[in-house]
Amino acid sequence: MKYHFLIMFFSLFLFCVTAVQPTVAQTPVANPIRILIVDDLSQGYYHMFTATTLRDIIRKDERFHVTLVEDAEVLGTDLPFDYDVILLHFKNYREPKRNAAMKVNLEKFVNEGGGLFVYHFACGAFENWTEFDKFSGRVWDPELPPHDPYGRFAVNIIDKEHPITKGVGNFEIDDELYTCLKESNVPIRVIAEATSKVDGKKYPMAFVLENGKGRTFHTTLGHDDKSLSCEGFQTMIKNALVWCAKRENPQFSDKLQVAVDALQSRTKNITAALPAGAMLLTYIDCGGGSDAVLQNNGSPTLTITAPESAKTWQFKPETPLEGVPPSHLTVLYDPAQLSFLIEGLDRSKKYQLNVVWWDFDASGRSQSLVVQSPDLSMVRILRAGVALPDFKVSGLPPKTISLALPMAFAREGKLILIVKNEGGANVVVSEIWINEMS
Repeated sequence: MKYHFLIMFFSLFLFCVTAVQPTVAQTPVANPIRILIVDDLSQGYYHMFTATTLRDIIRKDERFHVTLVEDAEVLGTDLPFDYDVILLHFKNYREPKRNAAMKVNLEKFVNEGGGLFVYHFACGAFENWTEFDKFSGRVWDPELPPHDPYGRFAVNIIDKEHPITKGVGNFEIDDELYTCLKESNVPIRVIAEATSKVDGKKYPMAFVLENGKGRTFHTTLGHDDKSLSCEGFQTMIKNALVWCAKRENPQFSDKLQVAVDALQSRTKNITAALPAGAMLLTYIDCGGGSDAVLQNNGSPTLTITAPESAKTWQFKPETPLEGVPPSHLTVLYDPAQLSFLIEGLDRSKKYQLNVVWWDFDASGRSQSLVVQSPDLSMVRILRAGVALPDFKVSGLPPKTISLALPMAFAREGKLILIVKNEGGANVVVSEIWINEMS
C-alpha cells in the first residue's frame, strides 16, 4: 500500500486547522477539507468572476478551507499536493509554459487519491490530452454545438442514491446547457441530466468516475453568478467536494480526527526528545492501513513512500502497555524485506534516520538496515542483523534505531531504505522518522 499521498493530506490538517473561515450556526471543524480552485485570468475568458463567487459560496461552509489561485500554471508546482481536492476553473485557449509538468502533477494527484472537480468550461482545460479524457470522463469537442442559448431549464436528478445527489431534488437553473462533450469509452456514472430545447436530446449535467485511488466530479453547469445562486446547484457542489475528498462517511471523519490527535501527541513527544538544533521533518506511523498517519513538518518536499506490497497488522495486547504509544502497536510487514523510497533530500544537509521495531510476539525476529542509491550502484549496510526486542517472553519494549543517512548515496534527492529479514517470522517496522541535524 502506498502512503505518499497521505503525507500532504495530514500535514495540512495539523498546520491549517486555525484557518477555517467563521460562519453562523455551524460547529467548527477541526480538519477541514482543503480545496484549491485553479483559475487563469491570463486566458481572457468570459467566466473570470465566477471563480471568486464559487470560492465565497464554498468558504461559507466550515467543512471547507478554500484557496483560489488565478494562474493555471500552479498545477506545475508542488502546491496542489497540499490539498484534498483540485477544482479546475479554466479552459486552455493557449498552451501554458508548464504544460508538461501540469499534466504530470495532475495525473499523479488523481492516481494517488486526490479529488478532481471539473467545473463548467474546464471540460476544455486539456481537451487534446488523452489522459484528461480519462480523468474528466468527457472533454470539450470543438466540432459540436457548444450549448443551448443561455436560459432557464430543468435539471433532473437521475441517481438519487449517490452521496452527491441524495436528498437533492430536481431543480431549475438559469444557465448554459452544454451539448459539446465528446463521446468516450471512459465509464462514467451520470447523476444529473437535462433535455436540450434545441435538439430535444438529454445531456449529462453532472457525473462521477474514479481513477486509481482518486475521485472525479464533473459538472457542465455554472456559467455565471446567476447560475451559482441556484440552491440545488450549490448543495450539489458542496456534496461533490465532500465526496471527492472521501469524507462522505462521518465515521471516517471521526476516525481521522482520532488519528490526527494521536499523531500530534506522538510527534510532540518525539520533538521534545530531539537534541538541540535538530528538527523533525518527516514521520510515518507504519501499519495503520487506511488510517495510517504520516506527517511533513519542516520540509514540504521530504517524503517517505512505503512499498505497495507491504501488509499491515495491529498488535492488540490484553492489557494496555505502559510507556508504549499506540503507534508502536501497528506494523508494516513482509516475509523478506520492506523497501522505502525517501525523496526530497538535500545533499548539503545532515539527516538522522530513526526506525522503531520489536519482536512483539516472540517470533525470533532479526533484522538489518540497508541503504542504497536509486540506481543501485551504491549499497551500504547501516545496521547488521540484530535481534529485535522480545516482548512476549522477555517483556522488552520497542527499540529505536538512530543512524545518520549517508548522503553520498543520494541521487537527485533520493535514497532507498531496506529493512531486511535476517531471521524469524517476517520483517516488521512500527515507525520511521527523519530529523534534520544542525
